[in-house]
Amino acid sequence: MPQLSMPPQAEMVQMSMPLNADARQLRSGMVEWSRKPSPNSTWQITGSDYSQLLEVEIQPNELVTCEPGTMTYMSPDLETEVDMNGCEQGCKRCCCAGESMFRLHFRNETDEVQQVALSPNFPAQIVPVDLGKYDGMIFNRGAFLAALGSDWSVDIKRVKSAGVVCCGGQGLFMNTLHGSGFVFLNAGGTVLTKQLAEGEELIVDQNSVLAFEKSVDLSVRTVGGCMICCFGGMGLMNSVLTGPGFVMVHTMGMAKLRSSLAVQGGNGGGGGGGGD
Repeated sequence: MPQLSMPPQAEMVQMSMPLNADARQLRSGMVEWSRKPSPNSTWQITGSDYSQLLEVEIQPNELVTCEPGTMTYMSPDLETEVDMNGCEQGCKRCCCAGESMFRLHFRNETDEVQQVALSPNFPAQIVPVDLGKYDGMIFNRGAFLAALGSDWSVDIKRVKSAGVVCCGGQGLFMNTLHGSGFVFLNAGGTVLTKQLAEGEELIVDQNSVLAFEKSVDLSVRTVGGCMICCFGGMGLMNSVLTGPGFVMVHTMGMAKLRSSLAVQGGNGGGGGGGGD
């Protein structure tokens, strides 16, 4: 199968550095996430900011795991299989992580490199995360797309207060990624990152939290008075991320996209007027 002509994409750089030299840094200190070529990558990301595709070269005896329904195309000699990786892992993903109970695997049992291409199930960018650097990273519900190899797992971590459960946007449990391989997350709209200093706070809309390092604390804070709560479009609570650690936010998460589409659908008119 012919390979994409786009250059291979980089793995994420160290948390204390900008994601690449050309990344735009805002006055707030937030850095706009962007892709950077790497000659050693076995995967590529291409497409627009709102519809991207991940193509992976699968080496002999290696595999790629993804969410069901994300395959776009694949080499004909790849083996496919579906499992839960045990009932416990399946239930964690389905009930707590907002993912499918089942996992789709693409395994290369040939002697040649094979390709598979994956795309998110909603308009999204694809964000790579190197678990060798970010083991234990917490990610938002429904953000998982795919993982390379078998040295990775999804676990859950109970949030610390009832306020975070109800208003933090993560539910009763937060999803954590563990291992040493690469995983790929779905991110809607523009993706921004920041390295928070010790005790530094970042107030984020609860639907805009994408992922954050395990050293970052998640809490909630009221938005203000009754008028702001009812008519400011900010709800009752905002999420508060407190450093130290690396955080990622996105501007059009799945929950925000669904809400926007619901509003547009509700405002849509009926059919056109009848003729004579």
